[in-house]
Amino acid sequence: MKQIILPFIIAWLSGMLLVPLVRKAAIKLGLVDRPNNRKIHKSPIPRVGGVALFLGSLIGALPFLKENSATLGVLLASAFIFVIGLIDDLIDLKPRVKLAAQIIACFVLFMFGVKINIVTDFIAGQGFVSLGLLTYPLTLLWIIGLTNTVNLVDGVDGLAGGIVFIALSTLLTVRLMIPQVQDPALMSNVLVISASTMGVLLAFLKYNVFPASIFMGDSGAYFLGFVTAALSVAGGAKGSILFPLIVPLIAFGLPVFDVIFAILRRFFKKVPIFQADKEHLHHRLLNRGFTQRETTRFLWMVSSCFGFVAVLVADIPHRGIQAVSGVCLVIMMFLCVSQFIRKSNERK
Repeated sequence: MKQIILPFIIAWLSGMLLVPLVRKAAIKLGLVDRPNNRKIHKSPIPRVGGVALFLGSLIGALPFLKENSATLGVLLASAFIFVIGLIDDLIDLKPRVKLAAQIIACFVLFMFGVKINIVTDFIAGQGFVSLGLLTYPLTLLWIIGLTNTVNLVDGVDGLAGGIVFIALSTLLTVRLMIPQVQDPALMSNVLVISASTMGVLLAFLKYNVFPASIFMGDSGAYFLGFVTAALSVAGGAKGSILFPLIVPLIAFGLPVFDVIFAILRRFFKKVPIFQADKEHLHHRLLNRGFTQRETTRFLWMVSSCFGFVAVLVADIPHRGIQAVSGVCLVIMMFLCVSQFIRKSNERK
């Protein structure tokens, strides 16, 4: 448990110290997000909270990491993505520049052996199939997709941070309950980085939930999305597509579906896919009378439903965990439906 509890606590304490310091520095330097017709906050708010997230996760993880080349690749690529996000927070980079940077970060992962090589042979029902050259585009699509998904869903105070925390909790639970056949040092490091990221996120959410006093910015959103995607690939069960893709995809089901619908919506409207709008799921809930706090809480609950489904899909050998997850899923779905109906009646 040292791989989880101590990194979590150290990262949480670091975050509790770093977030207020970063907030004060951002205000002095004028690094604030100003309101406009697309944003829902009414006053300037510091936007470089990603600095605290990145540093806090490192402080919590580094003392417990074991020497491993794949882990080094994840750290280097994640640091590069964080820097790109921070530059974007400062000078607003063009989308193609950010996409190119994300591709470079993925190639860093490839250099250190972090990629999806083989998957389950679903046709034969047993054994594995080598992806060959498909290894690279599949890994690129997954990592870049999740990196941008977290950034796009960061539209309401505390929403993105809470969703990532829930997803990481889900993935951590599955990793602990399913026997691993990966390199023990790598799996240990994946647990450490996951726990430290959760710890600093918990501290950050104290200042990021409504009314937020600091935003994570692109530096935080890109870092969280990229490191989570990279960890899901690096820590996936060898020779199975279940953990590298399916379980994380379900755990992040809410933002993934939101982004898919956004892409389709913009495609049929014949506008650029990267053009921002106010038709994301959280915007629709706000338009239906949900407050910012209620919107965040409701979408956290929906994200938890996806998390319980991911645990069930993972087919954990411990049937007690499966049973508890099933019961919690039913209860959470009931609460989601009840809250949505209540708010709809209030609106009428």
